[in-house]
Amino acid sequence: MTLTPATAPSAPGETLLAETERVTAAEPIDAAYLEGLCREIDGRIVRGDVMIGILPIRAYEVLLRGYLTAARAGRADVWVPLGRRLLDLPVTQLPAWPSPHPFPTSGNDVLDAALRCFAEAARHGNRQGAYLFAAVGREAVDRVGRYALTLLEPLRADDPTGEARYWSGIVHYLLGEGEAAVGYHQEAAGAGSADAMFELHVLYDTGDMLPRDETVARQWLLRAADRDHPRALYNVAAGHASGRGFPRDEAVAASWYERAANAGNPRAAATLGVMYLLGSGLPTDPARAGEWLDRAEAEGFDVDGWLDQLGMRRPS
Repeated sequence: MTLTPATAPSAPGETLLAETERVTAAEPIDAAYLEGLCREIDGRIVRGDVMIGILPIRAYEVLLRGYLTAARAGRADVWVPLGRRLLDLPVTQLPAWPSPHPFPTSGNDVLDAALRCFAEAARHGNRQGAYLFAAVGREAVDRVGRYALTLLEPLRADDPTGEARYWSGIVHYLLGEGEAAVGYHQEAAGAGSADAMFELHVLYDTGDMLPRDETVARQWLLRAADRDHPRALYNVAAGHASGRGFPRDEAVAASWYERAANAGNPRAAATLGVMYLLGSGLPTDPARAGEWLDRAEAEGFDVDGWLDQLGMRRPS
């Protein structure tokens, strides 16, 4: 993408922001070009350009305004990243737009504004919008759960991966409707949803809404782990480490923790770091320990806080 502003910017990143502001205000809107500009800003924010000063902090406002303009101009899939960014950026003023949805109930509620975005995406046929509405709406399920189910209902008819039925099960569970929740999780698991398999493991393991059955719980856990479900892999590793439900074997546990870490579980990566530090099931190796701890931290895990709880320090 080549930008040609009339005057050279005075600070790094200003060219991109100035062009985005120009296109946002233009008539008619070149929505596809604007979406591309916004996604470039978004990517730069994710990689930390604001934190290190390459982009000024007003990039947040420019991004949100640009995304909203592009979405309203027909780029329906843009409602999804707009909703995501409303939730994770330091928003001082929420964008406003006419919407047929009952969100927000107040003009300054970030959660409701994000829900409106996901509902807009779902209304235009974006399945991810419906799933995100269900996921984010868990914080206010008493108020928005029924609406989530209306968004998910048309997706269940064509649901080869089981994801729509999995999220339907989650919403029904949160509404206290156990029979419907279990039914949808079983259907989703039958379609191959590892998330639904893991939920069934939890329900059977805890006896929540189902008769407690450790054998069946373990079967569902292993089925989810076979599909590289990060939490399932971690739980199998923890079972081998503790001897709960599995033969106690720290070396076997380490292999499962590594699978979990490679599947994206940062706690598993941190646990591997500690095992390398202590020589538990693995040869003592401070260098490898540091690598796994660094990886866990890069993925958002509070390594130093966790080590402090364990009375340990990073390898020097």
